[in-house]
Amino acid sequence: MSRVLVVVEHEAGAVAKPACELLTLARRLGEPVAVVFGSGAEQAVQRLGEYGAVQVLSVVDPAIHEFLVAPKAEALAQIAASTAPAAILLTSTAENKEIAGRVAIKLESGLITD
Repeated sequence: MSRVLVVVEHEAGAVAKPACELLTLARRLGEPVAVVFGSGAEQAVQRLGEYGAVQVLSVVDPAIHEFLVAPKAEALAQIAASTAPAAILLTSTAENKEIAGRVAIKLESGLITD
Protein backbone atom coordinates (compact mmCIF):
# COMPACT_ATOMS: atom_id res chain seq x y z
CA MET A 1 0.00 0.00 0.00
CA SER A 2 1.24 3.50 -0.81
CA ARG A 3 2.42 5.84 1.89
CA VAL A 4 0.79 9.22 2.38
CA LEU A 5 2.81 11.85 4.24
CA VAL A 6 0.81 14.13 6.52
CA VAL A 7 2.52 17.19 7.98
CA VAL A 8 1.24 17.51 11.54
CA GLU A 9 1.05 20.86 13.28
CA HIS A 10 1.28 20.74 17.05
CA GLU A 11 1.96 22.89 20.05
CA ALA A 12 4.15 21.11 22.62
CA GLY A 13 2.75 17.76 21.51
CA ALA A 14 -0.90 18.83 21.35
CA VAL A 15 -1.97 17.93 17.81
CA ALA A 16 -4.04 20.46 15.85
CA LYS A 17 -7.51 19.20 14.89
CA PRO A 18 -7.07 19.82 11.13
CA ALA A 19 -4.01 17.54 11.17
CA CYS A 20 -6.11 14.77 12.71
CA GLU A 21 -8.67 15.26 9.95
CA LEU A 22 -5.94 14.93 7.32
CA LEU A 23 -4.72 11.70 8.91
CA THR A 24 -8.25 10.31 8.72
CA LEU A 25 -8.44 11.29 5.04
CA ALA A 26 -5.00 9.82 4.36
CA ARG A 27 -6.22 6.37 5.50
CA ARG A 28 -8.44 6.28 2.41
CA LEU A 29 -5.44 6.91 0.17
CA GLY A 30 -2.86 4.60 1.73
CA GLU A 31 -0.76 4.25 4.86
CA PRO A 32 -0.60 7.58 6.74
CA VAL A 33 2.87 8.63 7.87
CA ALA A 34 2.87 11.64 10.19
CA VAL A 35 5.69 14.17 9.83
CA VAL A 36 6.19 16.29 12.95
CA PHE A 37 8.50 19.31 13.01
CA GLY A 38 10.16 20.37 16.25
CA SER A 39 10.16 18.77 19.66
CA GLY A 40 7.01 17.30 21.13
CA ALA A 41 6.52 14.38 18.76
CA GLU A 42 6.85 11.94 21.65
CA GLN A 43 3.75 13.39 23.32
CA ALA A 44 1.78 13.28 20.06
CA VAL A 45 2.50 9.68 19.02
CA GLN A 46 -0.49 8.08 20.76
CA ARG A 47 -2.97 10.60 19.39
CA LEU A 48 -1.52 10.32 15.89
CA GLY A 49 -1.90 6.55 16.08
CA GLU A 50 -5.54 6.93 17.09
CA TYR A 51 -6.13 8.82 13.86
CA GLY A 52 -4.39 6.21 11.73
CA ALA A 53 -0.71 7.12 11.54
CA VAL A 54 1.27 3.92 10.96
CA GLN A 55 4.55 5.76 11.46
CA VAL A 56 5.65 9.08 12.96
CA LEU A 57 8.71 10.84 11.59
CA SER A 58 10.08 13.57 13.83
CA VAL A 59 12.28 16.35 12.46
CA VAL A 60 14.15 18.16 15.23
CA ASP A 61 16.49 20.89 14.01
CA PRO A 62 17.21 24.27 15.64
CA ALA A 63 16.90 25.91 12.19
CA ILE A 64 13.18 25.06 12.17
CA HIS A 65 12.61 27.59 14.95
CA GLU A 66 14.97 30.21 13.50
CA PHE A 67 13.51 30.35 9.99
CA LEU A 68 9.96 30.18 8.72
CA VAL A 69 9.72 27.59 5.98
CA ALA A 70 13.00 26.77 4.23
CA PRO A 71 14.26 24.13 6.72
CA LYS A 72 10.83 22.49 6.88
CA ALA A 73 10.52 22.40 3.10
CA GLU A 74 14.00 20.93 2.74
CA ALA A 75 13.36 18.25 5.38
CA LEU A 76 9.98 17.34 3.89
CA ALA A 77 11.49 17.10 0.39
CA GLN A 78 14.20 14.77 1.71
CA ILE A 79 11.63 12.59 3.47
CA ALA A 80 9.49 12.47 0.34
CA ALA A 81 12.47 11.59 -1.84
CA SER A 82 13.37 8.68 0.43
CA THR A 83 9.83 7.34 1.02
CA ALA A 84 8.24 7.95 -2.41
CA PRO A 85 4.76 8.76 -1.05
CA ALA A 86 1.63 8.70 -3.19
CA ALA A 87 0.73 12.13 -1.77
CA ILE A 88 1.80 14.74 0.76
CA LEU A 89 -0.98 16.42 2.73
CA LEU A 90 -0.66 19.71 4.62
CA THR A 91 -3.30 21.85 6.28
CA SER A 92 -4.26 25.03 4.46
CA THR A 93 -2.16 27.70 6.18
CA ALA A 94 0.00 30.38 4.60
CA GLU A 95 3.14 28.68 5.91
CA ASN A 96 2.11 25.25 4.64
CA LYS A 97 1.20 26.60 1.22
CA GLU A 98 4.71 28.01 0.90
CA ILE A 99 6.22 24.73 2.12
CA ALA A 100 4.10 22.81 -0.39
CA GLY A 101 5.20 25.05 -3.24
CA ARG A 102 8.88 24.66 -2.38
CA VAL A 103 8.56 20.88 -2.01
CA ALA A 104 6.72 20.58 -5.33
CA ILE A 105 9.54 22.46 -7.06
CA LYS A 106 12.25 20.33 -5.41
CA LEU A 107 10.45 17.10 -6.32
CA GLU A 108 9.33 18.34 -9.74
CA SER A 109 5.79 17.28 -8.90
CA GLY A 110 2.29 18.68 -9.06
CA LEU A 111 0.60 20.77 -6.40
CA ILE A 112 -3.06 21.30 -5.59
CA THR A 113 -4.15 23.99 -3.10
CA ASP A 114 -7.45 25.50 -2.11
